[in-house]
Amino acid sequence: MKHFITGGLVAMGLLAIPATPALAQSIDIGPGGVRVDPRSPRERDRDEIRREERREEFRDERRGSIRREERLRREDEDDD
Repeated sequence: MKHFITGGLVAMGLLAIPATPALAQSIDIGPGGVRVDPRSPRERDRDEIRREERREEFRDERRGSIRREERLRREDEDDD
């Protein structure tokens, strides 16, 4: 009788726990092999936003340095 009650309680406990979905993973198969990304979709989106912000900062810095170089060349040409 103890085993029957214990088994019933275990069964009820398993049924009472809601099924939790597993976090989605990104699995990429390419020429370099298989890559598994265990991050959540939200984390991947956040990282993509950060990458885009870094690209914009790099572009802005590069544009600024190009403009400085052009300005220095013009000043050198005007001095001649």
